[in-house]
Amino acid sequence: MDIPKAGTNDSRIRFVDYSANDVVKVIGRYRASTQIEFDATEEIVHVATGDSVGWEVAPAHNILFLKPREKNPPTNLQVVTVRQSGERRVYQFELRATEGDVTANDAYFLVRFRYPTDEANERQRLAALQAAQHRAAANKRAVDSTLSLHQSYGARNYRYSAQGSRAIQPDSIYDDGKVTTMRFAGNREIPAIYMVQSDGSETLIPWDARKSGELVVVHGTAKEFRLRRGGDVICIFNEGYDPVGVNPGTGTTSPSVERSVRPEPRGANR
Repeated sequence: MDIPKAGTNDSRIRFVDYSANDVVKVIGRYRASTQIEFDATEEIVHVATGDSVGWEVAPAHNILFLKPREKNPPTNLQVVTVRQSGERRVYQFELRATEGDVTANDAYFLVRFRYPTDEANERQRLAALQAAQHRAAANKRAVDSTLSLHQSYGARNYRYSAQGSRAIQPDSIYDDGKVTTMRFAGNREIPAIYMVQSDGSETLIPWDARKSGELVVVHGTAKEFRLRRGGDVICIFNEGYDPVGVNPGTGTTSPSVERSVRPEPRGANR
């Protein structure tokens, strides 16, 4: 039988570890109520007591209120809860009632269940999640490092001119026939980058930042880029534009990263 342990701040607040095979002893006081608190993810679905006359019971979500009404012998109490996951838990109690002052240290105001197994499982889950996040971050850093190393694969074309607002003009720009690299030194805000089509229309083009955000690698080359931020506009002209470009032969923009296609698993739906 488990006897709830008194709390350090007030002995009338008590704690007990959950075990499906243990009976928990609860001592009530006449003219006072006792609160039983289960896990926050549980909902009470059934309550049964051996003495429904001598004890008043009132469930509310994950909390059960008890109050002795008559001076009867000890009895039992059974509680069934359902967790949000659908798991059912069953609790067994022995109920006793005594006379006494509710200010006494041995009074039961609150019995709160603790769940060491759940807490250990949650710690393991969080540790595994954190480890997975660290691995993903490390893999991303490795890929970014490789891509950065070869972002200038092949000959560089620096033949660019600009017309418009100098406030958003890149500090430098070049391409390698596959991607275009713009440099915005310091903490400059990066403007929206558009590729200008042959009919003069603009298409927002994807890019990613490297080397602490100073280098903006645009996924492609163009005869003209147009940068916008608020009312500022600047046109960037590629004076050495090569419509054919350079292909590293790997299926990616880097000679060190090769695209591979995994075979479809046997039995997969088509």
